Amino acid sequence: MPPVWVAKSPDHGVVIGASILSAATATEVGAKGINRQPWANSPFIPCPLGDYMEAQFLFFNSKKFSSAGRPLIAGLNYFLLDSERGGDTKKLLGEKRDVRAWLSWLERYAHGEVSGIETPIGFIPRYEDLRALFQSTTGKEYPKSLYDKQFSFYIDNILGRIQLQEDAYRKEKKLPARLFEVYEEQKKGLTALREKHGPIVKPDLL
Repeated sequence: MPPVWVAKSPDHGVVIGASILSAATATEVGAKGINRQPWANSPFIPCPLGDYMEAQFLFFNSKKFSSAGRPLIAGLNYFLLDSERGGDTKKLLGEKRDVRAWLSWLERYAHGEVSGIETPIGFIPRYEDLRALFQSTTGKEYPKSLYDKQFSFYIDNILGRIQLQEDAYRKEKKLPARLFEVYEEQKKGLTALREKHGPIVKPDLL
């Protein structure tokens, strides 16, 4: 996944949250180091998973939110490795303080001060906006080559991740149909993108 992306709708935002993986926590005795899915916070859900997820869809689509006050939902990927973007090392593509730039972009996007590039999984930043934000928030230069590496779409990897989540959810009972509809929308969009541009798509082609 890219370093930062914004959901296209409340439903897509719920799916971002539903697709987060994590290692087991200290609350899970005997589960040390196991990757858990589908929900990263599953040990803390006090009701059946289907009911919990339905509540998320209802809450974020509530008409009580004004158009200006509806929460913006986004994903962050702090652990993007060079090897996942065509490199041959296990080094991170960036460093911890880069999060300042990602969050600053999200703040500006939420207030309509910057726009994004639409993709099948959400909106990603434009290079010009991030270049200025890196300078103002971290004092670093942000080369276009790094942006292209971080935000290029490795479509087969993203499709594989979506399928992993979908397969896990298919094993659960009474989950909202909207979850699987969003996954299907994303898969169709990604497949069409791959057919047009190939398996690796740079941001300039989006």
